Amino acid sequence: MRVVFWAMLLLFAAPLMAAEYNGFELAPDHSTLVLHSATGDVRAPRVGDQQGFDAPRLSPDGRMAGWLALERACCESYPLPTSLVLFRNGRIVRRFGDGLVISSWAFADGGNAVAYSQGTAHSATSTLYVLRRVADGRLLAKFACKLNAGAPPARPMQSGGRGKMPAWVWPIAEDCPIR
Repeated sequence: MRVVFWAMLLLFAAPLMAAEYNGFELAPDHSTLVLHSATGDVRAPRVGDQQGFDAPRLSPDGRMAGWLALERACCESYPLPTSLVLFRNGRIVRRFGDGLVISSWAFADGGNAVAYSQGTAHSATSTLYVLRRVADGRLLAKFACKLNAGAPPARPMQSGGRGKMPAWVWPIAEDCPIR
């Protein structure tokens, strides 16, 4: 009887434990994003006034996909990545962004969180790194970095954080390589 129970449990639980997404295809013009899975392909949905897709990624366990939504921006003739969208089980589960440009992002903590960097569209003076929990969107940490323009060449200078750059920033660090 026990053998039958465990066999049935494995039979029904295995599909639930399997990775949902195993790849993706981003159109060369960034107009469409197709997520690949064992059960078929899914076209990623657009949100708001989204014009396109950028920087797609899969969570480490393959259960979630994410991308930057290229959206219309004030005073620009082209869309900018201003939202991070997370997609699971055929629906959008979380969307992060407050109008600033998101220049890089990654899954963190085994896919339980996301880290992203944001700043203004054409200014390299400051970058804000944000860590958020996927389950509820809660802000877990922030780390700010400003470029010190006082001495050429400009060199990174951390601000808004104590001590060294947090480990969760390093996978997405661009302008602030201070250890």
